Amino acid sequence: MKSISTIESGKPVNSVWMMAHSGARGSAAQIKQLAGMRGLMAKPSGEIIETPIKSSFKEGLRCVEYFNSTHGARKGLADTALKTANSGYLTRRLVDVAQDCIITVEDCGTTEGITIRPATNGSEIVDHSQIEYWEIPRADLVNLETNEVIVKQGEMVEEDHLEDIDKCGLNQAYIRSVLVCNAPVGICGTCYGRDLARGTTVNIGEAVGVIAAQS
Repeated sequence: MKSISTIESGKPVNSVWMMAHSGARGSAAQIKQLAGMRGLMAKPSGEIIETPIKSSFKEGLRCVEYFNSTHGARKGLADTALKTANSGYLTRRLVDVAQDCIITVEDCGTTEGITIRPATNGSEIVDHSQIEYWEIPRADLVNLETNEVIVKQGEMVEEDHLEDIDKCGLNQAYIRSVLVCNAPVGICGTCYGRDLARGTTVNIGEAVGVIAAQS
């Protein structure tokens, strides 16, 4: 990629490089197959064919090499035709079970919540995003070292708070959740939290169940 990306003037004008670099079509691996060798191919079962294809597209493939290289393309076309039906059916079932999850009231007034903890690798915290993205605490989020309140109970977690939550090593949070929402029909906006598409408070009438099923 490096050798085809520039000419003597230093400007990246090579059309093959531009096509791959822009993301329009192709990749570094496919450019290697153009000028180097196609390499090892896989059978439809997933096994690797022992004999590599030593020719490149520039040189041209022999009959046997071409036949071996068609396994992947044939499997790709078959999968596209067959698996589209499976993914469509899965989406349909998810929508069927989640379609009643609609924001019907601003706040159901529940006093319950759930406790969440950051992802850990052994004793080391590797990801605080579980706490960061569940938006409304049921109890104050407190810096354990300074006893300073980062986010008060009932307030929405904003972007400004995320760095403080990361630094203070918060190991759990008690938050509002749709799992314990007391809304008589659907769910409430406070238990749901932020509208992830807009970054604002979720609107009444939003079909959040269908959005989740299709995400």
